[in-house]
Amino acid sequence: MNAIKFVAAVLALAAGAVAAAPQPAGMWDTLVGVKYAKARKEVIDAGWRPDHRNAASEWERQLQGQFPELRSCEAASGHCTHYFVSYDGNCLKVVTEGDTVASFRVRSVAQACPKQQ
Repeated sequence: MNAIKFVAAVLALAAGAVAAAPQPAGMWDTLVGVKYAKARKEVIDAGWRPDHRNAASEWERQLQGQFPELRSCEAASGHCTHYFVSYDGNCLKVVTEGDTVASFRVRSVAQACPKQQ
């Protein structure tokens, strides 16, 4: 995602211009297979905001500079887990796969909150 689009999304959220609406089951199925940058924009445009919590490892925390919603990545499989939260507290879990950040594509989307540690 380019910096201008990211800043625009952040400003829209900060202004409270968007609120997440209740999501019907299967609503996010169309994002499966889509490049993560595009899917991320659609999720944020729908009123969800990145769930900012520290990832476990140092390199994952470095990726959070670009994707604050990133929670964990599995190097062996190339799968990364990202969480978004709505203003009413619902959670959205997006799993991506890819060899590089630029190649991330959505593998699955579900309404689920991270496990408490």
